Amino acid sequence: MQKQQTNLSAETDQQSRPGAPRLILASSSPARKKLLEDAGLTFSVMVSDVDEEAALAQAQEEAYAAGLGQITPAQTAQLLAKAKARAVAALPEASGALVLGCDSVFELDGQPYGKPGSADKALERITAMSGRSGQLHTGHWLVDTRPGSVQAAEASSLRTASVHFDQFSPQEAAAYVATGEPLWVAGSFTLDGFGAAFIKGIEGEYHTVVGLSVHALRGMLAELGLSITDLWKTSH
Repeated sequence: MQKQQTNLSAETDQQSRPGAPRLILASSSPARKKLLEDAGLTFSVMVSDVDEEAALAQAQEEAYAAGLGQITPAQTAQLLAKAKARAVAALPEASGALVLGCDSVFELDGQPYGKPGSADKALERITAMSGRSGQLHTGHWLVDTRPGSVQAAEASSLRTASVHFDQFSPQEAAAYVATGEPLWVAGSFTLDGFGAAFIKGIEGEYHTVVGLSVHALRGMLAELGLSITDLWKTSH
C-alpha cells in the first residue's frame, strides 16, 4: 500500500514559536500548502506515496465482510486521508511531529469523482457537471507522534460543501481541459483557478472545496489538547 518514496520540503520561511509542536502536511498539493501558509502556520511537507486503489480495495473488502455494503464517497475521502497520515507518521523522519493527511472526493449522483488522470475522463466528468450541483467531501486525519502523547493519539474531521456549476458550452469544457488544470485535482475542477469561472456558488466552507479546512484543523488540535495558535509563525 505504501511505496518507499519520501519527499521532504523545508519549513516555511518564518520560524515556529519556541517549544511549538512540529506540524507535517502529508500532501504534495500546492493548494493545501498555500492554505496553511495563508493561515500563518509553520509546517513542513512530507509525502509518502500511498497506493490509493489498493487502500480502498482493502477497505471495501473489510466493509463487505462486516456487512456494511458499499463505501460512500464521503467515507472514501476519510479513508484516504487516514492512510496518508498514518503512512507518513510511520516514517522515522516524522517522529515527534503532528502529521496531517487530507483527501478530497467530489460526489455527483452518488458516484465518487477523484482525480481523473486523463483528458478524456476529465472532459467526460466536466460535461456531466454542467448546470448541476454536487458535493465536495474533504477528509482530515491528524496523527500525534509527540513523546509523552497518548499512544496512537489521532483526531479526524470530515467536511462537506455543495458546489453549484453554471451551464457551459462543449467548447468551454474542452478549453478548460486543455489548460491541464482539471487532470490532477479531485472532481476535475478547482475553485481557485480557471475553474472558478464555471462555479456560480458554494454552500459550505470555501476551504473545504479547496482541500483543507483550517477550521477543522483547529478542532482536531483541540481534541489533542493543543491550540492552533501554538503553530502560528513568529513575526519577522
